[in-house]
Amino acid sequence: MLTFVVPVKSKIATLDWDKFSPLFERTLKSICNQTDTNFKVVVVCHEIPEISYTHENVYYIHPDFEPPSKEDISPREFLTNKRIDKGDKIKFGVAYASKNFDPDYVMLVDSDDFVSRKIAEFVNNSGNELPGWYLGKGYLSYSWKNILVVVRKKYNYLCGSSIIVKPNLVEYFFDKGKIDLYFDHRLTTLGSNIKLKKFPFYAGIYNMGNGENIYMSSQNVKRFNDHKNWISLQSIRRLYSKFRNYSFRFITPALRKEFNFYPDTEVQPN
Repeated sequence: MLTFVVPVKSKIATLDWDKFSPLFERTLKSICNQTDTNFKVVVVCHEIPEISYTHENVYYIHPDFEPPSKEDISPREFLTNKRIDKGDKIKFGVAYASKNFDPDYVMLVDSDDFVSRKIAEFVNNSGNELPGWYLGKGYLSYSWKNILVVVRKKYNYLCGSSIIVKPNLVEYFFDKGKIDLYFDHRLTTLGSNIKLKKFPFYAGIYNMGNGENIYMSSQNVKRFNDHKNWISLQSIRRLYSKFRNYSFRFITPALRKEFNFYPDTEVQPN
């Protein structure tokens, strides 16, 4: 069985709780849209977001540590504390899932992303022999109504919702000596010889620039693409790499159904 673990930031850590709650609700609907109903969802939160959606497979648990506070610290320190909080919630959620559900695999999902409805079916039928997978390809969404960016490789470098592993292997993704990489979802080899397999299909949508991303805020998205010197050899190489790895695709009805990826203004099927 597959269990999805979703760390949710505390109310004090959001820019706007009223805007964050609908983002989380869309993610939860996407996760619970699985074709195989043999799955669980563990949501780790200090406060349950204000949503109306419910599902029998969703479990809310509250961590036994305090949320990060903005008081008497710099914005940079607060960002670091939010990253640590996210990592601690992931470990707390995986421990709960292991104790209560004994899952074969866990998938770590950020509270504003979307996942394919075929993930649980594929994982549950995988034979339980592999240590896990990483999502090497996926999509990016950036407030466009009808277009997604296609990421052909290294999707796991961009999005935290890209790791599916046996519960006992989650510890490999953490390194307290490197706070910025407290949860390093870029890893594909754990330890010296535990190799994750690349997931065979496009299985995630990274929801960027929605105002609540810890790392990919609207400001950072613009900064990463604001290259000062487009004439340099480095810039030319960067452009070539981007064009080779990225493309665009229109959002079809089939894709919306697979990811339960509907605009806020549309009525979602479930």
